[in-house]
Amino acid sequence: MFRDLAPGKYRFFAEVHNLIRTNIAVAEVYPDKPAFVELKIQPLTPFVRGQILTTEGVPVQNAKIELVMAEGWNAIFETRSDEKGNFEARNLPAGLYYVIAGAEGRAKVFAGKFNFEPGKGQEGIRIVLPKAATIVGKVIALKGKSLPTYAYVSTTEPNVDRYSPADGNLTNAFARVKGDGSYRLMNLAPGTYTIRLVVGGEVVDKVTVTVKEGETVVAPDLKVK
Repeated sequence: MFRDLAPGKYRFFAEVHNLIRTNIAVAEVYPDKPAFVELKIQPLTPFVRGQILTTEGVPVQNAKIELVMAEGWNAIFETRSDEKGNFEARNLPAGLYYVIAGAEGRAKVFAGKFNFEPGKGQEGIRIVLPKAATIVGKVIALKGKSLPTYAYVSTTEPNVDRYSPADGNLTNAFARVKGDGSYRLMNLAPGTYTIRLVVGGEVVDKVTVTVKEGETVVAPDLKVK
């Protein structure tokens, strides 16, 4: 029982031995009115296994693999690859996951969505990490305008799930615009990106940039109109 909660929307779940073992329930709490949530024990996915490779097929050691719950809330489970590029995560709550991987000097890659089933292990996830690419650019203010105090660039729309992929199943990326209007998007996989300039939660301009593996590309200017 929870007491003296401020009014609002809450997510509830239960842990056993530091593992999430139930569904994640959402409930709205109102003043002077009790709320009821039902939590059900769920089986775990015993293991998830895979391998991280370069585009040349060489194993990547010490790559960081994030397994992010795509439903309910973004609980994140992390693991690292060994000297053969193999990775394993154990005892995950069953459900739908985003799988994201990256390593030093390598792109951060959205490997896809995977449904990990209760009581059944998942094997054979193969993730290729190309050399990291970079997009640099500048935000300029048109005549009569000034650069905003706070702005950022993003490869996805504002307020979307930050772990969901950008267009073309590319891993999303964002960067704050510096005081001189410059920005740098790093650790990108090769592909075509729509870069959005976001001010006050709204997209005010956007450009499209294609980048190849390992290269640095200068984007067309984004404009504050």
